[in-house]
Amino acid sequence: MKSRQKTAACIALMLFLAGCATSNPPPAEKEIRSYQEFTSRRLDDPEVKDFIDRLAPNHSTSWPPDKWQFDQLYLAALYFQPDLDVARSQWQTTKAGEITADEIPNPSVSLSPTHDQNNVLSGVSPWLYPLNLSIPIELGGKRELRVQNAKNLSNAAQLRIATTAWDVRARLQQAFIDAYASNLSMQLIRQQTEAQKAVIDIFNQRHAAGQGFGLSESQQQIAYRQTLLALKDAETQQAEAHAALASAIGIPLEAVESIRLDWSGLTEAKNLLLPPDFKEQSLKHHSQLAAALADYIAAHSALQIEIAKQIPDINLGPGYEWNPAGDKYILGFSITLPVFNNNEGAIAEAEARRKEAAEKFNALQAKVIGDIDLAVTHYKAALDKQTTADRLLAAQTATQKNLAAHLGQGEVAKIPLLLAQTETSAAKLAFHEAHIQVIKARAEIEAASEYVLSGTPPDAGLTEQPVIRKKP
Repeated sequence: MKSRQKTAACIALMLFLAGCATSNPPPAEKEIRSYQEFTSRRLDDPEVKDFIDRLAPNHSTSWPPDKWQFDQLYLAALYFQPDLDVARSQWQTTKAGEITADEIPNPSVSLSPTHDQNNVLSGVSPWLYPLNLSIPIELGGKRELRVQNAKNLSNAAQLRIATTAWDVRARLQQAFIDAYASNLSMQLIRQQTEAQKAVIDIFNQRHAAGQGFGLSESQQQIAYRQTLLALKDAETQQAEAHAALASAIGIPLEAVESIRLDWSGLTEAKNLLLPPDFKEQSLKHHSQLAAALADYIAAHSALQIEIAKQIPDINLGPGYEWNPAGDKYILGFSITLPVFNNNEGAIAEAEARRKEAAEKFNALQAKVIGDIDLAVTHYKAALDKQTTADRLLAAQTATQKNLAAHLGQGEVAKIPLLLAQTETSAAKLAFHEAHIQVIKARAEIEAASEYVLSGTPPDAGLTEQPVIRKKP
């Protein structure tokens, strides 16, 4: 008897200990980066080079680059940008959900020692040791449906890595263009101020010689001051563009200010010729639409799970009871009876969520189409404005040349020639601003359509083979 009691107690203890197994996650402090880690980030880091070599083996071999092109900065942003780390982590979370969904429900065991006073009167041990198991069995393919739903959610999260990459690319491109625009604006405005200052110096010399100031002199003074304010604005815009560039890459501002930028890709860009099926191809490969469609598929699989729950699960309850009078073996069976409901409420909620996911996809598709049309319209208008600004610049340049040829280089011709030079600088600045609008409109088309017009595709190496950098 005592042997059987010990055996039952050992079995119960082993089952209990098996259920108490624990995992050992890494310490939390290993996953949190410090302020010092962020401020130490540099674009010439050897790990950045290794990362870029893996994603773009054909990039420039010199390291670090003498001048950083947009594609190189974008690849560096894929390495540093914390938003992408968040998107990758969210994907890993959903991947872990696939493991959870594939788990088989654990059985349970219960041991209920019982004292029977009648056995004491009979002269045998009063203790009984009933040991019961509960083995849940899922029916209706619920586990397979859970796994499929988890995979659908994982697929949606994976696609959002590419969406995040597009967002990073759009922010980086905007900051890169703004840095170029402010840099060239400063050069052109300085040329304009030099010409204006030369005119004012001549007026000051005349005033010192006894001549008074006229209306034109006052107007030149006002125009000069306004141009100086425009120069300050351009300097502010350049500082803001550098800060935005650092934020888009995910590095400190000092790391951006220590490099030189290569804007040749912007200045050499030709007029855009979109393919006839441009919009259709954009919608077909748009990461936001793909993720929204994956959300709909996940909502549909969640509905299938709720429908499958209408088939009740069963629980097998085999048991054993040690009794001095003789061993007892029990075979129990339980099932939930769908008397008061058959999961209709949960099914209705799942149907509503699937409908909501469908409407979100339809709304997003309409927005993407509208954004593409608006971006193309902006590009056409900017191109027309650039053409007009180009004609005005050509006319003003010709006027300045004709004036120089007609007046010569004498003292009398200085002021008219300087004024003409000022007008030419203003025309150059107007053309520059129109050209920047064309460049920004091109970037707007890329961002709206997620169609790469030139350069590295934003999702290269992100979804199929995401690369996570080494954590400090």
